[in-house]
Amino acid sequence: MLRLMVFAAALLLLVGAVVAQEDADLVNLDHLRFLTEPVTVNDEAMAVVHIYSEYPDYEWVDAAGEGLSAVDDVARAAVVYLWQYERTGDSSLLELARLCLNFVLYMQADDGEFYNFVTDRQGTINRRGGTSFKSLGWWAMRGLWALGEGVRVFDRVDKTYADRLAEAYLRTEAALGGALSNYGEYIDRHGFRIPAWIPGGEPAVASIGLLGLAAYYQARPNQMTADITTRIADGISEYRLGDDRTYPFGMHPVSANAPGFWHDWGAHMTHGLVVAGMALDRDDWIQSAAASAESFLLRQLAFERFRHIGVVPYRLEQIAYGTNMLVQTYAALYRATGEERYARYAGLAGSWYFGNNMAGVPMYAPDTGRTLDGINGPVAWRVNRNAGAESTIEGLMSLIALADIPQAVDLLRVQPVDGNGWLVLEAENGERVIGTPTYFPVNWTGEGYVSAGRYVGLGEGQRMRLVFELTPQQAEDTYLVYVAHLRQAKNSGANLIQRIETPPTIDGSGAEWPHDLPALESNTARQFLRGAGLWPGADVDSHRVTLAWDDANLYILADVRDPEHVQNFTLSNVWQGDTLWIYLTNDLNARRLSAKFTLAQTPDGPQVWDWVSTGFLKGAVLAWQSGDGGYTYEAAVPWKSLDVEQPAAGRQIGFEAGRGIGGNSFMDLTGRDPDVPANLLALMLVEPGMDTAAAVAPDVALDVRLNDDSSIILPQTVSPDSDYFWLDLLTPQAIRLNVGENTIRYRYAGEGGNNPGLSKVDAFYLQPAIARRVLKHPDGRTITLTYNTLTGEATWDEETP
Repeated sequence: MLRLMVFAAALLLLVGAVVAQEDADLVNLDHLRFLTEPVTVNDEAMAVVHIYSEYPDYEWVDAAGEGLSAVDDVARAAVVYLWQYERTGDSSLLELARLCLNFVLYMQADDGEFYNFVTDRQGTINRRGGTSFKSLGWWAMRGLWALGEGVRVFDRVDKTYADRLAEAYLRTEAALGGALSNYGEYIDRHGFRIPAWIPGGEPAVASIGLLGLAAYYQARPNQMTADITTRIADGISEYRLGDDRTYPFGMHPVSANAPGFWHDWGAHMTHGLVVAGMALDRDDWIQSAAASAESFLLRQLAFERFRHIGVVPYRLEQIAYGTNMLVQTYAALYRATGEERYARYAGLAGSWYFGNNMAGVPMYAPDTGRTLDGINGPVAWRVNRNAGAESTIEGLMSLIALADIPQAVDLLRVQPVDGNGWLVLEAENGERVIGTPTYFPVNWTGEGYVSAGRYVGLGEGQRMRLVFELTPQQAEDTYLVYVAHLRQAKNSGANLIQRIETPPTIDGSGAEWPHDLPALESNTARQFLRGAGLWPGADVDSHRVTLAWDDANLYILADVRDPEHVQNFTLSNVWQGDTLWIYLTNDLNARRLSAKFTLAQTPDGPQVWDWVSTGFLKGAVLAWQSGDGGYTYEAAVPWKSLDVEQPAAGRQIGFEAGRGIGGNSFMDLTGRDPDVPANLLALMLVEPGMDTAAAVAPDVALDVRLNDDSSIILPQTVSPDSDYFWLDLLTPQAIRLNVGENTIRYRYAGEGGNNPGLSKVDAFYLQPAIARRVLKHPDGRTITLTYNTLTGEATWDEETP
């Protein structure tokens, strides 16, 4: 029987006095020890790490709806205990690491994937939760990291236990290697050539796997681990875009489907490249990380931190989870190269924990070992003073990395006294000069965030004006001016849905459909939202959708290539098996989905489940037939169930059809997030003899004037595939702006006549050409860091009082 056992002797050993070494430096594990609770599951001792700890008492708080503890935290806690054991030799830390690693072992499935949460101390696994289902994602890669580090450390002190860890490690390594079958293939997205083999299409997740692979390889070098490491690191190192002045400024993006997006949390791409590069002696990986560290990451030290960028920086919601990535990258680069500037940058990044942040509040307390949960504004009262497991663990990882680098420790308590920064001016806040623009509320686009959750669309003849002011100090800088706007697809006219006079019989055969109807196909790697590395190819796994309409229904015929149909669930649980997801908007500019439903052949027969109303889709009829190498869905869906009162020729709607092929994969028609209305494919209802010229997209451009300068015409119909937001430079040379009032004028400058478009603008981003940060050291030194975004040059000057 599963039961909890708390061992008095274990508690004396594991939660006892901290060793003298911990007292002597910055690393205090008291709070992490407090969050770590020994338990027994299936007669094996292990540990859970409590997720939340709330101010002011800092007692345990569990995650409502998720569980008591998670691999996400326990695996990282194991790494902290192992690292600090190596620094101090404290055997109690080794035993805590063992307990955490036992939990990691318990949460691994036979195929090497991991579940994440347990719901109680008896070890009940949450198998269905959206943050706990069995996968090879975030928690699996953290499990792999912990196992790799465990093998590396325990190989020297307990070979038998290390062998047990290695057996589990190899299961996950094999599963990860199985996701790399398309090594050497590329996808083209928005004109960028992107490695298609990065596992899951998620470099951020894969980079954590790199840390585990490198740790294991250091202990037990072998060709298989080297090959898997090489494939992942090759993909991540190659996937770096932009330069010092050209967006995305030299970043390693976090997703293969979003080449302009980056978030700080978990973004270990640069860190993983350096660690893997040192393990396998690959200087090119280290140089790729260094190039990003001296451009994209450096702007966060020389200007200020941001949580994400995509396509303008967002500075709020800063957390230790993001800070640690910066610290680990620069500390690893220092270990790899011995170059002192990286030690300084590591210390400067780490000073965030001691008050060098927008709120001016220390986020780590050496006397308690707590790291606070985050900063949501530039004042002390916007600091989240809770101290949960993730923040505490990530903070401790940073401090362990820094503690033995004197040049870094020396800078941890510097405080900002001067500097410059960028400005984000929201285009939708401008004054309407001529006409009435269209305003679009949207937050997440599927590839990034719209600044302030809204953008503006300017049509033919419409003009706006934005007035802003600079202080005398701000006006001393020269500026690069960028615009965040929608790059629109060339010839991205709506696909056509033909009207039919005779409705087909819905029997799953498709026999009565006209043979000349256009089809929409999902059969390329670039059409994966995630999981392209699992794809065996179009001949094995793909889908083809044909649509038709009449006054009563939208008709759907979907031919699916799939080696095996598996659907053991019904109703709202069909997402766990083979299902075709349909998304629809009743207008191309709709702010929400009009319909979201699934077509599934279940044990109870064909079912059309409505995810908006959470029930069967009213009036929908579905049939399914199995065929050679796949199967067919055929459906008739009433327009009224799609929130379309009266269909008519010429009406444009948004549409998407997608499905998973295993794991957490998803492929659809566009390769974009279908829950975002703006991402859906444009379709037009047409009838025989109709003029379809309106379905052809017009050429769109934006006219911008800064103060009294000449107009700058920015073409916007430039995307080779689909619409996406981007940050384009308007002023190739740095310009001076006025002290006091400045004006940006902007208007539609595209094709007019019978088919005008909309110029869609999010924000203007004004960035000093040379970033400057001035800091005061407690010993009186003044430190000035500059970064020239035109040349890429950085300077570090110190003045002694």
